[in-house]
Amino acid sequence: MSSIRIAELVSAATRLPLLAVPLFLVVGAASAGAAGLLWALLCISLTSGFSLLYLAYLVRSGRVRDAGKIPQSERVGPLRAVAALHVAAFLVVTLLDAPATLRAVLLSYALATTLFALISPKINLSLHAAGVSGTAVCFLFVFGAWALPAIVLVPLVCWARTTLGRHTPAELSLGVLVGGGGTLASFLLIG
Repeated sequence: MSSIRIAELVSAATRLPLLAVPLFLVVGAASAGAAGLLWALLCISLTSGFSLLYLAYLVRSGRVRDAGKIPQSERVGPLRAVAALHVAAFLVVTLLDAPATLRAVLLSYALATTLFALISPKINLSLHAAGVSGTAVCFLFVFGAWALPAIVLVPLVCWARTTLGRHTPAELSLGVLVGGGGTLASFLLIG
């Protein structure tokens, strides 16, 4: 298998909605058992569920040509809408008194997507790098040293996105900083 094909597979497997579903389920189960899984399903519905429905609408209406490769010029509007969805989801689960760890994850998504929306007009930061670094930081807070292997995904995704010519090292570094830093700040505030 060629390095390009491996990079494509890594990139496909680490898209934000694909990372979010298992992240919420694992964190929900770890934080509150069966009830936590129900909270996780609510979080998934409010974030990935609505985001994917919105993306499907954008593709169907022609506002986004390719859902798998959204160019920087087409990102800003969708990122603003997704940021609003994540902020609203955070407010809903906070008002409903969801477990703190799930609120921290939602806050990290709200912070990261808001920063993406603000930064995207100026730089093409890596959403993949942000997603895997945020996931790794989240797992470290929730599972401690057992989660250290999750850190391996960060350089793997950075390699994949570089190999595919999608991002520069600066764009990848900024993605890691936004995703990992936003998650760290969220867990320090809430978790």
